[in-house]
Amino acid sequence: MQPPVPSLSLCGMAIAICGALAETPYARGEWVDQRTVDVFEIRAEFPLDDEAGQSLLGEFRRLRSDVESTLGIEATDDPIEVNLFANRRNYQKYLSVRVPEGASRVALFVKGSDRGRVYVYRHQGYEVDVRHECTHALLHNSFPYVPLWLDEGFAEYFEVPAPQRATGHSHLGSVHRAMFLRWDPSLSKLESRHDLNEMSGSDYRDSWAWVHYLLHGPIESRQVLSNYLYDIRIGNPAGMLSERLAQEVPGVRSQMTRHFQNLK
Repeated sequence: MQPPVPSLSLCGMAIAICGALAETPYARGEWVDQRTVDVFEIRAEFPLDDEAGQSLLGEFRRLRSDVESTLGIEATDDPIEVNLFANRRNYQKYLSVRVPEGASRVALFVKGSDRGRVYVYRHQGYEVDVRHECTHALLHNSFPYVPLWLDEGFAEYFEVPAPQRATGHSHLGSVHRAMFLRWDPSLSKLESRHDLNEMSGSDYRDSWAWVHYLLHGPIESRQVLSNYLYDIRIGNPAGMLSERLAQEVPGVRSQMTRHFQNLK
């Protein structure tokens, strides 16, 4: 679910500053709880030993496995630093001197030169932001690059708990409403987006919709996605996914429409 102030993934930005400030006094002494779960090195301003904290830690244990098994990939073991703040004030104070362009966002992923870093502050439903940003981190541990629309589409898909991913995301209702208004989720339009500032709320929804169709739709579409991800991963020229789908899946837009018509 896209928050009112969107989260931000700064891939390739603020890299030097994050590396330089990774071991500030704050990082060494003022975190209340620190845990390592799989590749996630978690630092929190609040205890994680209560029921809510243990539930969150369980999300970290499941997320990598979910992403890998769903996409048929294997992420690297490179560490991902996760910084959890007690409130928005602390979050903004911390980021204002480290990643100032991200301080106004509700959550943030930064791909650094040494590791990926996730920043989230505690608020109602912040687990969604944790899954969303950590999905970005896992993807960028797996691929040399990820097209923006696909990066956001995957993050939107995995941000909800696993039982809700097929039919429980709020985007599904938005898609159904848009279908009454001649919904046109142009994949080529999404592929033209190269900056988060160009992404609208409907672009996030449509990115999610394409990912949902590619993962839950006809097997031939799923295979096109799998081949595309494979080419990106090994460094083959991947081109545009829209062109591959047009060549290999006749009537792909009609198939996508039927896919969502059949989902209630």
